[in-house]
Amino acid sequence: MNITLSVSGELEKLVKEHPEIKWTELARKGMLSEAKNLKKLSLLRKFVDKEPISEDDFKWMDEHDWHPVDEMKLKPEFVKDVQKRSKGKFRRIGGIKDLFE
Repeated sequence: MNITLSVSGELEKLVKEHPEIKWTELARKGMLSEAKNLKKLSLLRKFVDKEPISEDDFKWMDEHDWHPVDEMKLKPEFVKDVQKRSKGKFRRIGGIKDLFE
């Protein structure tokens, strides 16, 4: 698919002043980024609404190292539990042998 963009005014001036920039590639990357965000939003809506997520959706999530849970806030009780555990006593482990002493 081809897309034609019309630019004018300050943007046109800026584009003409910087021919070293691959403006087409920049526009392509911007559209790809927005498409990725839209896909994430769609999957997040499915997740929140408890709709089935397809195998293709799971494959896409794996390819992009992303899951709707990544967007969710941590539960306050989980944060408190982690903070409580991090204040506990620890011992330094130098190797596997130290685990079995």
